Amino acid sequence: MAIDGSTVVLPKHKTIIEEFGVVNCGPRADSPKSMARLSVLYDVLNFTTLDGQIDSYDTSERALLKRHLGSVLPGKDLLLMDRGYPSLPLMFQLQQQGIDFCIRMRDDWWKEVRKMLDNGETDKVVTFNLPKNEENKKLLEQYKTKDTRIKCRLVAINIEGSDTLEVLCTSVTNAKKLPYDCFSTLYHYRWNIEEGIKLYKCRATLEAFSGKTALSVKQDFHAKIFMMSTMAVLAFPIEEKIKKESQKSTRKHRYKINRTNALAMAREVIGIIFFGKKERQGLEAFDKVLESTTECVRPNRQFPRNKIPKKPPSMNYKHL
Repeated sequence: MAIDGSTVVLPKHKTIIEEFGVVNCGPRADSPKSMARLSVLYDVLNFTTLDGQIDSYDTSERALLKRHLGSVLPGKDLLLMDRGYPSLPLMFQLQQQGIDFCIRMRDDWWKEVRKMLDNGETDKVVTFNLPKNEENKKLLEQYKTKDTRIKCRLVAINIEGSDTLEVLCTSVTNAKKLPYDCFSTLYHYRWNIEEGIKLYKCRATLEAFSGKTALSVKQDFHAKIFMMSTMAVLAFPIEEKIKKESQKSTRKHRYKINRTNALAMAREVIGIIFFGKKERQGLEAFDKVLESTTECVRPNRQFPRNKIPKKPPSMNYKHL
């Protein structure tokens, strides 16, 4: 599983201001807007959103992460997180709940990481200690323990597409369970949640809300999650079929389904499947489009991110 967050600009309405507040944006902080922070728990192997949370912009990603934990299976799931998440209280809480994790660390924040890189080490087990303060004291009382130790494993790897060493911190200290050589591929799976959020914001037009109220925003957010998850479930058999055909094929590259086309088709067939009388025809049409619109997977490609200011969707031209 992977967890990541993003932000969305909200419509202007008194209920939005009451529930999500106002943020001063712009270089001079003189452009007030209502914004929300969202977070998703994502199955990166099956491209399925398992849980979604939305709250005010002031809510931290770590706070939203804790709301996802009820959907995580201790001892069975592994959480992948980027370098905005690591903190000792969070790692302590995950450890106490038996939830395994793999987090990307920042070398400018963690002295253990800097020391490891300076010594040229690539795989070592370290023990952190939960700092003594009132907030952490409550954590110890919550889990009824006096043990402040957090045993973790630091792994230095070259992330795909990068020449610099990055350090991952994982709760899985057993090298037989997760060998060193698997971490580059393992962490690369986290990219699937980035692509998932891009689908939400660019293809499913998450910010093109159907109404201006806080209730409309929440309804649209969860409706988009339902639609994206339904698309992933419907596309799964064809995805597996194309994978098997690619393995047997003599082509240079493997192929995958086009998820933009899958999302567009899902919009068309969801109503037919749930409310119509042509379920078989709808599913057959969905499968046919996915099989005929596959795309080639070209590994190790890199493109610079061009950040272009975007205009907010017009409320006068809402999607039907």
